Amino acid sequence: MSEQMFIHMGPQHPVNHGLWTLKVRTEGEKVIDAEIMIGYIFRMIEKMAESRPFNTFQPLADRLCYVSAMSWEASYILAIEKLMGLEVSKRAQYLRVIMLELQRIASHLTWLSAFTADVGIVTMQALTFREREYILDLLEHVAGSRMMYNYFRIGGLKHEVPKGFEEDARSLSHFLDKRIGEYEDMCDNSKVFRMRTENVGILDRQTALNMGATGPVLRASGVQGDIRKIEPYLVYDELDFEIPMRTHGDCFSRYRVRMDEMLQSTKIIRQALDALPSEGEISQKAPRKLPKGEVYFRTSDPRGEAGFYIIGNDDKIPYRVKIKSPAYSNLALSSHLLRGVKVADIAPIVASIDLCMGEIDR
Repeated sequence: MSEQMFIHMGPQHPVNHGLWTLKVRTEGEKVIDAEIMIGYIFRMIEKMAESRPFNTFQPLADRLCYVSAMSWEASYILAIEKLMGLEVSKRAQYLRVIMLELQRIASHLTWLSAFTADVGIVTMQALTFREREYILDLLEHVAGSRMMYNYFRIGGLKHEVPKGFEEDARSLSHFLDKRIGEYEDMCDNSKVFRMRTENVGILDRQTALNMGATGPVLRASGVQGDIRKIEPYLVYDELDFEIPMRTHGDCFSRYRVRMDEMLQSTKIIRQALDALPSEGEISQKAPRKLPKGEVYFRTSDPRGEAGFYIIGNDDKIPYRVKIKSPAYSNLALSSHLLRGVKVADIAPIVASIDLCMGEIDR
């Protein structure tokens, strides 16, 4: 009879993308159970939002997840604008969409780098960061910062995009199409990659819904849920794009959904550039106080549904701020997906979820 053993994976183990611990109970090579332990980098960011003027919080929203910073500042600012009833110019809205889709691709490339390294395709780790650098170069040219952009503003944007941005963004979108196709060939045609990902970590449709899965994890299990289509914001309802979906719910399906999403993002970027008005206010003055009332606004982060619940009380400082993290919603799936698998499958399964501990330990 085999003896059971506990394995502590974390908080510094490379299988964990961020500081958290996975306490795994094994019997031989089989995982019997897995316990998630978080709280290593808790930063009280919600309380920080409730202790300062609302228009000074967006730099901290960037830091919820450094690989999708633009997405988080957009989610916060769109919630504030909804509470205020503030309308933003079409030019600013289209520019916001372009920035968000560039950020989505950069985030997925970061995930792809880590994921492929975990399953043994180490070459991809360097290649994906190479393409991510091109995106960061463009965003840095616009915002002046490489990762914590602080570019969105309540009522618009920090400033106008630099001369030549439209041409650079269009050229980059075509370049990324080509490189993403190359990545697909490298992974799809790799026997090692497919062996490590196909039929591994299967999440069926009903379980995904019952456990609150979101984003690519949910869409890989056969649910076509994306806030950009369900509750369109900015100008997403004026753009033609598809929401990638798979039905098998394994690691390979989650990989394919993200690859398809990046190609849809380049399509969105080109459409937004085509429709971008040549004129329009890039920013406008916003009220100095939050009106009385409450709002919940959700957006489509690269990891799924991100949202801010905010209560205003006719004051500069919000009465209450609560944040919905898609990575936190998907975190609970780890224990479920790991039961019954081999120890060697832990790394690809955990990596396929795409966790960001910064937004989980908030």
